[in-house]
Amino acid sequence: MKLKTREYQRGDEHNINKLYKLVANIDRNQSEYDWEWIHTWDGPGFVRLMFDEDRAEGDQLVAQYSLIPTPFSVWGKPFLAGKTENCMCHPDYRGKGIYFPHEKKSFEEARQRFQLFFTTSGNMTKGAPGAVRRKLGYIAFDSWIHFVYITDNAYIRKALQTQLNKYVRGDSRFVKFLTLLISRLVYFFFALKPGKKILHDIRLRKKDEVSLADIERLWICNKREYGVSIDRTSSYLDWRINSNPYQNHSYLCAYDRGSLIGYIIFYEAKDTMIHVMDILVDRKDEVIFSELIQALILYAKKKGAGAVRCTTLSHNMLLKKMFRKNGFVSFNPTHSIGMFTSKNKRQNPFNVFVSETVDTSGDILDPCNWYITDLIKEGRSS
Repeated sequence: MKLKTREYQRGDEHNINKLYKLVANIDRNQSEYDWEWIHTWDGPGFVRLMFDEDRAEGDQLVAQYSLIPTPFSVWGKPFLAGKTENCMCHPDYRGKGIYFPHEKKSFEEARQRFQLFFTTSGNMTKGAPGAVRRKLGYIAFDSWIHFVYITDNAYIRKALQTQLNKYVRGDSRFVKFLTLLISRLVYFFFALKPGKKILHDIRLRKKDEVSLADIERLWICNKREYGVSIDRTSSYLDWRINSNPYQNHSYLCAYDRGSLIGYIIFYEAKDTMIHVMDILVDRKDEVIFSELIQALILYAKKKGAGAVRCTTLSHNMLLKKMFRKNGFVSFNPTHSIGMFTSKNKRQNPFNVFVSETVDTSGDILDPCNWYITDLIKEGRSS
């Protein structure tokens, strides 16, 4: 092997996308790559590449370490975080000891630009990604939890049948009967839940109808109360939400005498599920939280969506309380999978590294102090 490392150069994206397809089986075109890595809210992302010059020309890229710049607020103080994404190694080079030195060298260089590092996926209990991050000093910080509200019986029936077919063998009529019985019970569980009154002025807004400056002002007035979270700047929201090529987002905005007091950002997926990307209200007011959530449920029913889902970290006490209070059920996907396997080990896909330049006096390493929604993720469809 004749290995060479360097930073990204324009034109590399062709081979990067080729390797990405090989590793992740995801097609990505030029404009999608440019949105995610070239024209971010903070300029180009951090990309370091490794080539084997002994390979044929056009097929020499064998590894990539990369970070998406992400604005963070730590009790109101801004920091720049790097989200590890698309870190990959060619299958021919796995297990040969070349990737970790590449990531370690790149990580040390990246610490000149970023003060926080995190990854939203990757099993920290086993496997190469977890082992690499542990060696760099990341900690297995928290696990994801999903909150779901079913708004259509057909949706839960289809989802149940897909799952039961994996574990139940034999006559398909039994699976259909069991699916029908369970889906009806589940649907009635949600259908019988009483709705809550909506007193504030809540309006549905398309992305080009929303003032991001208003959202940023709301955030500035409240960011100390939300602990450690995404810094909701206009530039970040415009890039991550409004310019996103994968998802067409909408906003539910709550107003009081014309002033924005809360919002939900969401998109409607092809599977008819409505995904909540972000939710935030003035002063953590539980009444406004509930009104926005109830308004989204009503919207989902009107549109014929199958369900509403919000993802957060398992230690986000505020969102756990608000979604459960409004009739959602929760599950941890890694724990759910563990019920059907011989090894039911706790997994923490959300991993964090905090540099010494960040003040930790406010207990930044307590996951209860983090307010995290899907706004932190890559931006691809779930």
